[in-house]
Amino acid sequence: MSKPRIDHGKIIFRHWDSNKGLSETWQEFHTLEELFEHCLETRDPLLVDRVQIQGTDSEGVPRRLTLVFQSITVSESDAE
Repeated sequence: MSKPRIDHGKIIFRHWDSNKGLSETWQEFHTLEELFEHCLETRDPLLVDRVQIQGTDSEGVPRRLTLVFQSITVSESDAE
């Protein structure tokens, strides 16, 4: 048996524009370090919506893992 490995993945970002509505863009990565770097570099108005990681398990079977995030906006009146 081999070790599970990551082949590549992508980060899907969402962006809300009051004129254009909701849109998505994505950024590909090939290592966990790249994933980490892309997420840390993200600035408003982009939000990380989900991360898809593709690779193989210990038996060589292709696998896909999807991590989904939920974002909220808190206004100052909600924080009180």
